[in-house]
Amino acid sequence: MEWIRFFLTAVLVLAGLVFCCIGVYGMFKFKYAANRMHAAAIVDTLGISLCMLGFALSAPDLFSGLKILLVVVFWWLSSPVASHLLCRLEITTDEQRDEYMHVHMATLKQEREAAEAAVYAAAGIDPSEIENEAKGEQA
Repeated sequence: MEWIRFFLTAVLVLAGLVFCCIGVYGMFKFKYAANRMHAAAIVDTLGISLCMLGFALSAPDLFSGLKILLVVVFWWLSSPVASHLLCRLEITTDEQRDEYMHVHMATLKQEREAAEAAVYAAAGIDPSEIENEAKGEQA
């Protein structure tokens, strides 16, 4: 039984290391931040998680293994959200993104308008009233 546990631990840790190496290579190989973020997401969600699962399997007692599994679950919940937010920030703040990414400006404009409409709806404000007030102040 101990050999099976050792073998499964070794397979999980080696698979995690392979994914970490692939992700690190991608982080250095890709030129732009959005592409590097994708490679970084592979490292933390798949590579490190497989290693941690291997360590949880080889933990000396059940309580230690459960703590490691809780770290993996927290990692899976928080890391993709953080990566998405960082990538979204890169896309919205980079003026030269048209050189390497085909971002449809109409789509971004529609998303921005939909977000503004949702904010106005949540606040119970009519957007046409704000536009009329702004025109009245300019005159």
